[in-house]
Amino acid sequence: MSKKKKYIALSILISFSVYCSLTIGLSLDEDYHLLLGKITLDYLFSLGKVDIDIAYGEYYSTIYWSFLYLITELFPSKYETSVSHLVNLFFSFATIFGIGKITSVLFNKKVGIIVFIILFFYPTFFGHMSFNSKDTILTFCHVWIFYLVIKYLKNQNIKDKANNYIIYIGILTALGTSIYLIFVGTLIPIFLFVL
Repeated sequence: MSKKKKYIALSILISFSVYCSLTIGLSLDEDYHLLLGKITLDYLFSLGKVDIDIAYGEYYSTIYWSFLYLITELFPSKYETSVSHLVNLFFSFATIFGIGKITSVLFNKKVGIIVFIILFFYPTFFGHMSFNSKDTILTFCHVWIFYLVIKYLKNQNIKDKANNYIIYIGILTALGTSIYLIFVGTLIPIFLFVL
């Protein structure tokens, strides 16, 4: 398949995803997560003076939801759900591309493309790409941490690259931990693979 046909096919897939993202509607816990993000930003910007309790809020460190709320505030409030879905969709696409890169490194480029297409059309993943702001970001962090660990192992003798990979892994670990407090424990299989 030529590059032009690949780009056309990818454009159609992305357009379809964006259309679905904009028409899917609000999920059950989206408002709650955006409210958590708002409360956290209010707390941070007031330097701790505004401290509002919310049910189960103490179980989450809300870096991603604060970021998501901040992005949605850049647009009129009637587009809050659409913007939130598009941000989640962006991270879902980044996850799919990351898995494609991992399989390209572990196998070959053709397998990477096949895995990309299968994951894109996998109903469970595709159904959650836009509205699920919890699982998509966790998957994003897992995939890119795994990819960066592989890149680190290949380039660990180049000090600048190795240090950058460690910094990126740390940032992704912090992002994943902000959604799921025991995220670091879920990285154990990756560390076992490395060993």
